[in-house]
Amino acid sequence: RPDIPSIDTPGTPPGAVPAYDKAVVAGVDFIVGPLGRDEVDAVFGRTELPVPVLALNRGKSSPPSGSAGFSLAPEDDGIIAAEYLRGRERSKVLVVHSNDDNGRRTAAAFRERFTQRGGQVLGTIGINDTVGDIGAEDRAAGAVDGVLLAVKAPQARQLAPQLALAGVGGATRVGTSQLTVGTGKQEEDMALDGIVYPNEAWNVRGVPGLPAAGTAGQILPTARGAAGRLFAFGFVAWEITAYLHKVANEGGLAGATGTLFLDSNGNVLRVPAWSTFSGGRPLPGANCPAVGLHPGATWPGGGKRR
Repeated sequence: RPDIPSIDTPGTPPGAVPAYDKAVVAGVDFIVGPLGRDEVDAVFGRTELPVPVLALNRGKSSPPSGSAGFSLAPEDDGIIAAEYLRGRERSKVLVVHSNDDNGRRTAAAFRERFTQRGGQVLGTIGINDTVGDIGAEDRAAGAVDGVLLAVKAPQARQLAPQLALAGVGGATRVGTSQLTVGTGKQEEDMALDGIVYPNEAWNVRGVPGLPAAGTAGQILPTARGAAGRLFAFGFVAWEITAYLHKVANEGGLAGATGTLFLDSNGNVLRVPAWSTFSGGRPLPGANCPAVGLHPGATWPGGGKRR
């Protein structure tokens, strides 16, 4: 087994660079981390990185040559949703997003990709944790055939009946990975029925090298419930370090969070599995096509999939 020392940054940009240097002096041949966006910017801002890095967040600039970045960024959620809707020939959508950094970033990335692919965003609604009456804004958007819900479950449960009353309940509704935050009560989650959202492949179909998500949750507290997503993220970080050549050059790697690709900017991207709610329970989306990236698709930063 490889020797894996752990070095504290300690969560700050001024601490990240010395931590990197300490790892280099220790003789490591690959570095995983740091986690914070500002920390990633500090490390990637170095003129030279003698030891390659897999950063676990997305910085403002692309990774230097030889290094890579992997994250569960809100921008990726927005782009994945845009590809899903355009893949199902939806062309006119309403975007509803939470008024936090996550929601705004998701919505902005969705709009950019969806319009690039020939679609139209007919309306955008930002909401707070307590959802007010958005019926007038729903109706003002006009006839839509798709809805992006970049919100958490408690907000989505309040939005679903309003969308139905406004006449857009029959549109294809796509959530983000945030949709599962706040779920777990079947009688309440029935309001989410029919909403499709990206899921980790580990939760939907399993992956080689890992027990089923439910089994892992019984064994490890860090793999239970919502923490399972971060557990899969960490497992994928290991997969990338072990099989980076597959991610970069061999058509992608089937990982715990989805099929992984490396774009020309050095960012590891994923095509997720899809799930939906039925009877208040999250289920694999039997009718959810495996929509990925169209040929030549660009991701944040302008990189093309390869």
